[in-house]
Amino acid sequence: MIIEPQRREKRDKQIKFLIYAIVALLIVIFQISIANLIEIGGLTPNLMIVLVVWITISEGQFVGIFAGFLAGLIFDIATFDLIGTNALAQTVAAMASGFFHKEGKEELILSRYKFIGIVFFSSFLHNIVYFFLYLKLSELDFLNFFFKYGLATSFYTTVLSVFVVLFKIPRTRVRI
Repeated sequence: MIIEPQRREKRDKQIKFLIYAIVALLIVIFQISIANLIEIGGLTPNLMIVLVVWITISEGQFVGIFAGFLAGLIFDIATFDLIGTNALAQTVAAMASGFFHKEGKEELILSRYKFIGIVFFSSFLHNIVYFFLYLKLSELDFLNFFFKYGLATSFYTTVLSVFVVLFKIPRTRVRI
C-alpha cells in the first residue's frame, strides 16, 4: 500500500506532536517527583523550557507559542500552582525563542551551541515573568530577586540543556 506524500507528511507530524506531548508529560512527572533531588540552593532547573525552545526552533514560532501555553497550563494544573502563571511565562519564552527560528536551518540551530544561548535567554524571560507574578516583590529586594530567580535558575536550566545539544550533535564516523 502506497501512502500519498501528503498523508505521510501529515501522519509524521501527528506522530511528532504525540512524541512532544509524551515528553512533556514525562518532564512534568520528573519535575514533580525527582527534580527535588537535583535542587541546588533551593533552585531547580525548568526542563520544560528546554522542550518548549526545542519545539519552537523545530516547528516555528506559532506552534511553539501554542506548545508553550499548553505545557505551562499542564504544569500549572499538575503542580497545583496558580493557574496561568506558568502558561503565560512559557508562552513568553516560546515567543522570544521563536525569533531565532530559521526555516530550513532548524537542525543546524538545534545541534549547535546557539541553542544553549536561546535556552538561557528564554529561561531568563520565563523566570522574570513567572517569579514577578508569583512573588510579592515587597518581600524581596530587586537585586536578590534578579540574581536568584532570574540568572541563577536560568543558568542551572541552561547547564542541563547542554546535554540536549550533546545528544543532538551529529556523529562523524572515521573510516580507516
